[in-house]
Amino acid sequence: MPQKSLSTRSLLELIDLFDRSMHAVADGDGQRLRGVPGWDLSRRVALSDRDLAAWTERIGFAGSYLAVCGDERVPVDLEEDDDPGRYRYRCPETFRTKYVSAELVGVHAVNDAKLLNYLADLLGIPQAQRSGITAPAIDGVLWRLGKMRIADTPVDAWVVRGLSSSTDQVFEHFRAASLPDQGLIFTTGQSLPDIVVPPRSYCIVPIVTALVDYAIKPHVDIDMIHRLLLAPSGSKVEKSLPVRFDRYSNTLVIATKSDKPWAIKGARQIAVVSHLFEQFENGRRWVPAHEILDAVYAQKKSGRSQRIQNIFSGNLIWEDYIAGDGSGHYGFNLD
Repeated sequence: MPQKSLSTRSLLELIDLFDRSMHAVADGDGQRLRGVPGWDLSRRVALSDRDLAAWTERIGFAGSYLAVCGDERVPVDLEEDDDPGRYRYRCPETFRTKYVSAELVGVHAVNDAKLLNYLADLLGIPQAQRSGITAPAIDGVLWRLGKMRIADTPVDAWVVRGLSSSTDQVFEHFRAASLPDQGLIFTTGQSLPDIVVPPRSYCIVPIVTALVDYAIKPHVDIDMIHRLLLAPSGSKVEKSLPVRFDRYSNTLVIATKSDKPWAIKGARQIAVVSHLFEQFENGRRWVPAHEILDAVYAQKKSGRSQRIQNIFSGNLIWEDYIAGDGSGHYGFNLD
Protein backbone atom coordinates (compact mmCIF):
# COMPACT_ATOMS: atom_id res chain seq x y z
CA MET A 1 0.00 0.00 0.00
CA PRO A 2 1.12 3.62 -0.45
CA GLN A 3 3.76 4.77 2.04
CA LYS A 4 2.58 8.37 2.45
CA SER A 5 -1.08 8.34 3.39
CA LEU A 6 -3.56 10.74 1.80
CA SER A 7 -7.27 11.05 2.35
CA THR A 8 -9.50 10.46 -0.66
CA ARG A 9 -10.29 14.18 -0.84
CA SER A 10 -6.64 15.24 -0.61
CA LEU A 11 -5.68 12.71 -3.30
CA LEU A 12 -8.37 14.11 -5.61
CA GLU A 13 -7.03 17.64 -5.04
CA LEU A 14 -3.49 16.46 -5.77
CA ILE A 15 -4.65 14.79 -8.99
CA ASP A 16 -6.41 18.02 -9.99
CA LEU A 17 -3.15 19.96 -9.46
CA PHE A 18 -1.33 17.34 -11.53
CA ASP A 19 -3.86 17.70 -14.34
CA ARG A 20 -3.80 21.51 -14.28
CA SER A 21 -0.01 21.45 -14.52
CA MET A 22 -0.49 20.78 -18.24
CA HIS A 23 -1.16 24.51 -18.66
CA ALA A 24 2.33 25.97 -18.46
CA VAL A 25 3.08 29.23 -16.62
CA ALA A 26 5.70 31.60 -18.09
CA ASP A 27 8.44 32.81 -15.77
CA GLY A 28 10.23 36.17 -15.96
CA ASP A 29 12.53 34.94 -18.75
CA GLY A 30 9.67 33.58 -20.82
CA GLN A 31 10.47 29.96 -19.96
CA ARG A 32 7.38 27.77 -19.71
CA LEU A 33 6.97 26.10 -16.32
CA ARG A 34 4.69 23.07 -16.13
CA GLY A 35 3.10 23.67 -12.76
CA VAL A 36 0.50 25.57 -10.73
CA PRO A 37 1.08 29.08 -9.32
CA GLY A 38 0.82 29.69 -5.60
CA TRP A 39 -2.34 31.78 -5.86
CA ASP A 40 -4.10 28.69 -7.25
CA LEU A 41 -2.71 26.46 -4.50
CA SER A 42 -4.28 28.75 -1.91
CA ARG A 43 -7.73 27.54 -3.00
CA ARG A 44 -7.15 24.00 -1.81
CA VAL A 45 -9.38 22.61 0.93
CA ALA A 46 -8.12 19.11 1.78
CA LEU A 47 -4.39 19.29 1.00
CA SER A 48 -2.38 20.50 3.97
CA ASP A 49 0.89 22.45 3.81
CA ARG A 50 2.60 19.25 4.87
CA ASP A 51 0.99 17.36 1.98
CA LEU A 52 2.12 20.02 -0.49
CA ALA A 53 5.66 19.88 0.88
CA ALA A 54 5.69 16.08 0.51
CA TRP A 55 4.11 15.84 -2.95
CA THR A 56 5.11 19.01 -4.80
CA GLU A 57 8.20 21.10 -5.42
CA ARG A 58 8.67 24.71 -6.40
CA ILE A 59 10.13 24.86 -9.90
CA GLY A 60 10.30 28.64 -10.36
CA PHE A 61 8.31 31.84 -10.17
CA ALA A 62 5.59 33.24 -12.40
CA GLY A 63 6.55 36.19 -14.58
CA SER A 64 3.15 37.83 -14.24
CA TYR A 65 0.39 38.20 -11.68
CA LEU A 66 -3.35 38.91 -11.79
CA ALA A 67 -3.69 42.22 -9.99
CA VAL A 68 -6.93 43.88 -8.90
CA CYS A 69 -8.11 46.61 -11.26
CA GLY A 70 -11.59 47.86 -10.41
CA ASP A 71 -13.91 44.86 -10.43
CA GLU A 72 -11.52 42.78 -12.50
CA ARG A 73 -8.11 41.21 -12.30
CA VAL A 74 -5.62 42.00 -15.04
CA PRO A 75 -2.18 40.50 -15.74
CA VAL A 76 0.81 42.62 -14.68
CA ASP A 77 4.52 41.92 -15.07
CA LEU A 78 6.45 40.92 -11.97
CA GLU A 79 9.96 42.02 -11.08
CA GLU A 80 12.39 40.61 -8.55
CA ASP A 81 12.80 42.72 -5.43
CA ASP A 82 15.79 43.27 -3.17
CA ASP A 83 13.80 41.35 -0.57
CA PRO A 84 13.86 37.68 -1.73
CA GLY A 85 10.55 37.08 0.04
CA ARG A 86 8.56 39.27 -2.33
CA TYR A 87 8.11 40.42 -5.92
CA ARG A 88 6.98 43.86 -7.06
CA TYR A 89 4.64 45.11 -9.77
CA ARG A 90 3.11 48.38 -10.89
CA CYS A 91 -0.51 48.77 -9.78
CA PRO A 92 -2.72 49.06 -12.88
CA GLU A 93 -4.96 51.58 -11.07
CA THR A 94 -2.53 53.89 -9.26
CA PHE A 95 0.70 53.06 -11.15
CA ARG A 96 2.43 52.84 -7.79
CA THR A 97 4.73 49.98 -6.87
CA LYS A 98 3.03 47.16 -5.00
CA TYR A 99 4.34 43.90 -3.64
CA VAL A 100 3.26 40.27 -3.63
CA SER A 101 4.86 37.46 -1.62
CA ALA A 102 7.22 35.11 -3.39
CA GLU A 103 5.20 32.24 -1.95
CA LEU A 104 2.10 33.43 -3.80
CA VAL A 105 3.83 33.61 -7.22
CA GLY A 106 5.93 30.48 -6.83
CA VAL A 107 5.09 27.76 -9.38
CA HIS A 108 4.72 24.28 -7.92
CA ALA A 109 4.74 20.94 -9.74
CA VAL A 110 3.45 17.61 -8.46
CA ASN A 111 6.19 14.99 -8.33
CA ASP A 112 5.12 12.84 -11.30
CA ALA A 113 6.89 9.64 -10.30
CA LYS A 114 5.70 9.81 -6.70
CA LEU A 115 2.04 10.32 -7.63
CA LEU A 116 2.09 7.67 -10.37
CA ASN A 117 3.69 5.12 -8.02
CA TYR A 118 1.00 5.95 -5.45
CA LEU A 119 -1.71 5.23 -8.04
CA ALA A 120 0.08 2.02 -9.04
CA ASP A 121 0.02 0.98 -5.37
CA LEU A 122 -3.75 1.58 -5.22
CA LEU A 123 -4.21 -0.53 -8.36
CA GLY A 124 -2.08 -3.38 -6.99
CA ILE A 125 0.55 -3.18 -9.74
CA PRO A 126 3.83 -4.92 -8.80
CA GLN A 127 6.95 -2.76 -8.53
CA ALA A 128 8.75 -4.84 -11.15
CA GLN A 129 6.25 -3.77 -13.83
CA ARG A 130 6.48 0.00 -13.35
CA SER A 131 9.28 0.93 -15.77
CA GLY A 132 6.83 3.07 -17.76
CA ILE A 133 6.52 5.52 -14.86
CA THR A 134 10.05 6.88 -15.41
CA ALA A 135 9.88 6.47 -19.22
CA PRO A 136 6.62 8.13 -20.36
CA ALA A 137 5.10 7.03 -23.65
CA ILE A 138 4.32 10.70 -24.40
CA ASP A 139 6.41 13.13 -22.38
CA GLY A 140 4.38 14.82 -19.65
CA VAL A 141 1.14 13.31 -20.98
CA LEU A 142 0.98 9.50 -21.02
CA TRP A 143 2.48 6.85 -18.75
CA ARG A 144 2.10 3.07 -18.55
CA LEU A 145 1.70 2.04 -14.91
CA GLY A 146 1.90 -1.72 -15.57
CA LYS A 147 -0.55 -4.61 -15.43
CA MET A 148 -3.30 -4.71 -12.81
CA ARG A 149 -5.40 -7.80 -12.14
CA ILE A 150 -9.12 -7.64 -12.84
CA ALA A 151 -10.90 -10.90 -11.95
CA ASP A 152 -7.55 -12.73 -12.23
CA THR A 153 -6.91 -11.29 -15.70
CA PRO A 154 -3.90 -8.97 -16.18
CA VAL A 155 -4.88 -5.71 -17.89
CA ASP A 156 -2.59 -2.86 -18.97
CA ALA A 157 -3.21 0.31 -16.95
CA TRP A 158 -2.20 3.75 -18.23
CA VAL A 159 -2.48 7.31 -16.87
CA VAL A 160 -3.08 10.26 -19.19
CA ARG A 161 -2.94 13.95 -18.28
CA GLY A 162 -4.69 16.66 -20.28
CA LEU A 163 -6.49 14.15 -22.51
CA SER A 164 -8.88 16.72 -24.01
CA SER A 165 -5.97 18.72 -25.44
CA SER A 166 -3.96 15.72 -26.71
CA THR A 167 -6.67 13.27 -27.79
CA ASP A 168 -5.36 12.64 -31.32
CA GLN A 169 -1.79 12.01 -30.15
CA VAL A 170 -2.89 9.69 -27.33
CA PHE A 171 -5.33 7.71 -29.50
CA GLU A 172 -2.70 7.29 -32.21
CA HIS A 173 -0.41 5.72 -29.62
CA PHE A 174 -3.02 3.10 -28.70
CA ARG A 175 -3.62 2.13 -32.32
CA ALA A 176 -0.11 0.63 -32.47
CA ALA A 177 -0.23 -3.07 -33.35
CA SER A 178 2.46 -3.77 -30.73
CA LEU A 179 0.01 -2.96 -27.91
CA PRO A 180 -2.73 -5.29 -26.59
CA ASP A 181 -6.23 -4.75 -27.97
CA GLN A 182 -7.61 -3.95 -24.51
CA GLY A 183 -6.52 -1.79 -21.61
CA LEU A 184 -7.50 0.86 -19.09
CA ILE A 185 -6.68 4.53 -19.64
CA PHE A 186 -7.08 6.42 -16.36
CA THR A 187 -7.44 10.15 -16.98
CA THR A 188 -6.57 12.75 -14.37
CA GLY A 189 -9.27 15.04 -15.80
CA GLN A 190 -12.79 14.44 -17.06
CA SER A 191 -13.79 11.79 -19.57
CA LEU A 192 -14.30 12.67 -23.22
CA PRO A 193 -17.77 13.28 -24.73
CA ASP A 194 -19.73 10.11 -25.49
CA ILE A 195 -19.40 10.64 -29.25
CA VAL A 196 -15.60 10.24 -28.98
CA VAL A 197 -14.89 6.51 -29.22
CA PRO A 198 -11.60 5.23 -27.72
CA PRO A 199 -9.33 3.16 -29.98
CA ARG A 200 -9.89 -0.59 -30.15
CA SER A 201 -11.19 -1.98 -26.84
CA TYR A 202 -9.58 0.55 -24.53
CA CYS A 203 -11.66 2.01 -21.69
CA ILE A 204 -11.21 5.58 -20.50
CA VAL A 205 -11.84 5.93 -16.76
CA PRO A 206 -11.54 9.27 -14.92
CA ILE A 207 -9.66 8.63 -11.68
CA VAL A 208 -12.33 10.61 -9.82
CA THR A 209 -14.82 7.95 -10.99
CA ALA A 210 -12.54 5.00 -10.22
CA LEU A 211 -12.12 6.00 -6.57
CA VAL A 212 -14.70 4.99 -3.98
CA ASP A 213 -15.95 8.46 -3.10
CA TYR A 214 -17.45 7.70 0.35
CA ALA A 215 -14.25 6.07 1.68
CA ILE A 216 -12.01 8.22 3.88
CA LYS A 217 -8.86 6.51 2.63
CA PRO A 218 -8.36 6.06 -1.13
CA HIS A 219 -9.73 2.82 -2.56
CA VAL A 220 -10.22 1.89 -6.21
CA ASP A 221 -13.63 0.53 -7.24
CA ILE A 222 -12.30 -2.66 -8.84
CA ASP A 223 -15.81 -4.09 -9.15
CA MET A 224 -16.96 -1.12 -11.26
CA ILE A 225 -13.85 -1.34 -13.46
CA HIS A 226 -14.52 -5.04 -14.03
CA ARG A 227 -18.10 -4.31 -15.10
CA LEU A 228 -16.84 -1.52 -17.35
CA LEU A 229 -14.49 -3.90 -19.16
CA LEU A 230 -17.33 -6.38 -19.72
CA ALA A 231 -19.87 -3.78 -20.85
CA PRO A 232 -20.51 -3.01 -24.55
CA SER A 233 -18.58 -0.01 -25.85
CA GLY A 234 -20.25 3.30 -25.04
CA SER A 235 -22.60 1.91 -22.38
CA LYS A 236 -22.92 3.59 -18.98
CA VAL A 237 -21.65 1.75 -15.91
CA GLU A 238 -22.72 2.97 -12.47
CA LYS A 239 -20.36 3.13 -9.53
CA SER A 240 -20.61 0.17 -7.18
CA LEU A 241 -22.88 0.32 -4.15
CA PRO A 242 -20.91 0.37 -0.89
CA VAL A 243 -22.10 -3.17 -0.13
CA ARG A 244 -23.62 -5.92 -2.26
CA PHE A 245 -24.81 -9.31 -1.02
CA ASP A 246 -25.78 -12.08 -3.44
CA ARG A 247 -28.24 -14.30 -1.55
CA TYR A 248 -27.96 -17.08 -4.15
CA SER A 249 -24.21 -17.56 -3.89
CA ASN A 250 -24.00 -16.07 -0.35
CA THR A 251 -21.20 -13.78 -1.53
CA LEU A 252 -20.54 -10.38 0.03
CA VAL A 253 -18.78 -7.62 -1.91
CA ILE A 254 -17.68 -4.39 -0.21
CA ALA A 255 -16.54 -1.76 -2.71
CA THR A 256 -13.41 -0.89 -0.72
CA LYS A 257 -12.43 -4.57 -0.82
CA SER A 258 -14.05 -5.51 -4.12
CA ASP A 259 -10.98 -7.42 -5.25
CA LYS A 260 -11.69 -9.84 -2.34
CA PRO A 261 -15.34 -11.02 -2.39
CA TRP A 262 -16.29 -13.04 0.69
CA ALA A 263 -18.00 -16.37 -0.05
CA ILE A 264 -19.73 -17.05 3.28
CA LYS A 265 -20.12 -20.58 4.63
CA GLY A 266 -22.42 -21.84 7.37
CA ALA A 267 -26.09 -21.04 7.91
CA ARG A 268 -25.58 -18.85 10.99
CA GLN A 269 -22.79 -16.79 9.48
CA ILE A 270 -24.94 -16.29 6.38
CA ALA A 271 -27.85 -15.25 8.60
CA VAL A 272 -25.71 -12.59 10.31
CA VAL A 273 -24.58 -11.08 7.00
CA SER A 274 -28.07 -11.32 5.51
CA HIS A 275 -29.60 -9.40 8.43
CA LEU A 276 -26.86 -6.76 8.39
CA PHE A 277 -27.36 -6.28 4.64
CA GLU A 278 -31.13 -6.00 5.00
CA GLN A 279 -30.66 -3.30 7.62
CA PHE A 280 -27.99 -1.57 5.54
CA GLU A 281 -30.45 -1.36 2.63
CA ASN A 282 -32.84 0.37 5.03
CA GLY A 283 -30.24 2.97 5.97
CA ARG A 284 -29.04 1.44 9.23
CA ARG A 285 -25.25 1.52 9.39
CA TRP A 286 -24.97 -0.11 12.86
CA VAL A 287 -27.18 -2.84 14.36
CA PRO A 288 -27.26 -3.94 18.04
CA ALA A 289 -25.70 -7.35 18.66
CA HIS A 290 -28.79 -8.66 20.48
CA GLU A 291 -30.96 -7.86 17.46
CA ILE A 292 -28.59 -9.71 15.13
CA LEU A 293 -28.56 -12.74 17.44
CA ASP A 294 -32.37 -12.73 17.60
CA ALA A 295 -32.51 -12.70 13.80
CA VAL A 296 -30.07 -15.62 13.60
CA TYR A 297 -31.70 -17.84 16.22
CA ALA A 298 -35.34 -16.71 15.87
CA GLN A 299 -37.39 -18.48 18.58
CA LYS A 300 -34.59 -20.81 19.62
CA LYS A 301 -33.93 -20.34 23.36
CA SER A 302 -31.10 -22.80 24.00
CA GLY A 303 -27.81 -23.43 22.22
CA ARG A 304 -27.52 -19.78 21.28
CA SER A 305 -24.20 -18.00 20.97
CA GLN A 306 -24.08 -15.02 23.28
CA ARG A 307 -21.63 -13.02 21.20
CA ILE A 308 -21.27 -12.28 17.48
CA GLN A 309 -17.63 -13.39 17.69
CA ASN A 310 -18.72 -16.90 18.71
CA ILE A 311 -20.73 -17.36 15.52
CA PHE A 312 -17.57 -16.65 13.51
CA SER A 313 -15.31 -18.81 15.69
CA GLY A 314 -12.60 -20.32 13.51
CA ASN A 315 -13.23 -17.80 10.71
CA LEU A 316 -10.06 -15.73 10.28
CA ILE A 317 -11.38 -13.09 7.88
CA TRP A 318 -14.81 -12.05 9.15
CA GLU A 319 -13.45 -8.97 10.95
CA ASP A 320 -12.20 -7.65 7.60
CA TYR A 321 -15.85 -7.37 6.55
CA ILE A 322 -17.79 -6.81 9.78
CA ALA A 323 -16.81 -4.21 12.38
CA GLY A 324 -18.04 -3.17 15.81
CA ASP A 325 -18.59 0.43 16.86
CA GLY A 326 -17.30 -0.19 20.38
CA SER A 327 -20.81 0.06 21.86
CA GLY A 328 -22.19 -3.37 21.13
CA HIS A 329 -23.34 -2.56 17.58
CA TYR A 330 -22.10 -4.17 14.37
CA GLY A 331 -22.03 -3.18 10.72
CA PHE A 332 -20.05 -3.65 7.54
CA ASN A 333 -16.41 -2.60 7.63
CA LEU A 334 -16.22 0.02 4.87
CA ASP A 335 -12.60 1.07 5.51
